[in-house]
Amino acid sequence: MPSVDDIRTKAHAVFQKRPCLWQINVCHAALAGNQDIISIAGTGAGKTLSFWLPLLCRPDGIQIVVTPLNILGQQNIDTLSKAGVHGIFISAKTATKRNFEDIADFKYRVIVVNPEELMRPGGGFESLFKKKSFADKIISIIIDEAHCVSQWGSFRPEYRHIGSLRHLQRAPCTMMVTSATLTPWAISDVKSILSLREDYVFFSQCSIDRPNINLVIRPMLNPRKSFVDLTFLLRNWKPGDPPPPKFLIFFDNISESVEAGRYLCSLLPLEYRPCVQWFNSEMSDRFKAEETLRFANNEVWGLLATDSFGMGMDLPDIRIVVQWGATCSISTLWQRFGRCVRDPSLQGTAILFTEKENLDSERSKKAGRAEKRRAKTVLKEAAKQQRTGRSVKVEDGENINDELSGDEEKIGEVRGKEVEKEHRMKKPSGKSKKSLDSVVDDVINAKDRGYSCRRIPILTAFKNNEAGELFSSSNSVYIDRDEP
Repeated sequence: MPSVDDIRTKAHAVFQKRPCLWQINVCHAALAGNQDIISIAGTGAGKTLSFWLPLLCRPDGIQIVVTPLNILGQQNIDTLSKAGVHGIFISAKTATKRNFEDIADFKYRVIVVNPEELMRPGGGFESLFKKKSFADKIISIIIDEAHCVSQWGSFRPEYRHIGSLRHLQRAPCTMMVTSATLTPWAISDVKSILSLREDYVFFSQCSIDRPNINLVIRPMLNPRKSFVDLTFLLRNWKPGDPPPPKFLIFFDNISESVEAGRYLCSLLPLEYRPCVQWFNSEMSDRFKAEETLRFANNEVWGLLATDSFGMGMDLPDIRIVVQWGATCSISTLWQRFGRCVRDPSLQGTAILFTEKENLDSERSKKAGRAEKRRAKTVLKEAAKQQRTGRSVKVEDGENINDELSGDEEKIGEVRGKEVEKEHRMKKPSGKSKKSLDSVVDDVINAKDRGYSCRRIPILTAFKNNEAGELFSSSNSVYIDRDEP
């Protein structure tokens, strides 16, 4: 087994990076080949480097990486090419007989593939896995962004069948799953779906905190469909001004991203409107690649995206990330916020715009109004019945008679809430897409619920070790300013 110093020396020579100890530990586990691996680390922490380190120690070894997004797969191949490592991305367009022949002839050290092509019945991978010469060279099968196995399995069913690869192999190779956002329940689900060897799992967990990102919660002050609350991103920009901070806005559906993009473009002079673009799965791969490059080169100031832009995209200087509406899970929210300032030397801001009805203060007001309406109805009924001398039975079993007095003002008071602070990370129960995630609810209402920092519910949900020591007051403020 290569030493820590050996791996660091080789990594610096090939990738110009000095791996951390946790990355080397993951590398050692992959090289040992007798365990499956679960690797959890924050966005931008360097999970991808741990994929490539074993290649430096096994000159004839092959790594297979399963990626959820085509654009992310091609990004990996481009990065490897710059380091002199031959790789290929297999998608529907590149799953040709010639490419599979080249793979079988060991022309590539890395094969990146989406789950649909990996699991295609009768496809190229099915025959490859049956070849002993090929199977013997596989170091590990890496499931990148492994939370997708659990979250996306319903509409990308191939994810839920990856575990069947075990049955095609003469001997089970190491399967490595990686993510920044695996809750305890998701880990259990992924282990089951992928048929990980329960008694032989190497578990690596680093902090998923991003202390260089300030977290901001803003209630929508204007109608959701107006998108007026997003105006601050352009900061009254006019020709001659420096470009606004680079921004990325996430939406949960394509139509909203397009409508919001049109609104922001309308705030700019005609010739500058291409500086704001929307970005979604309906765009061609070529368009997405071109716009990502323009975004990286600061030719585009901001993108309005769905998950077609996100996971693993390694742009270091996105200063502002916005989630429009509290309609996603905590895992999705933290993944999206993780696109912000992946360069740890920079400071950025992640903003969740939430509907007002998600605020505890608004809920209390609503409950108070409902209680007053109920009391008013009861008082009217009591007055009506006074003539007969009968008492009126109300919902809580108490009787109101003609001796009701001047305590009516108290009737509208709302009982204080007891907020559960221990998150029971249960399997999702089939709630509608717009149901408010319980952890996101706590993040929104952290101050009113007694949390000293909005990060605490997040770090608790992901079982982040010693979470209280991982942030400082400089980046844990509530920030309820008039303007983000």
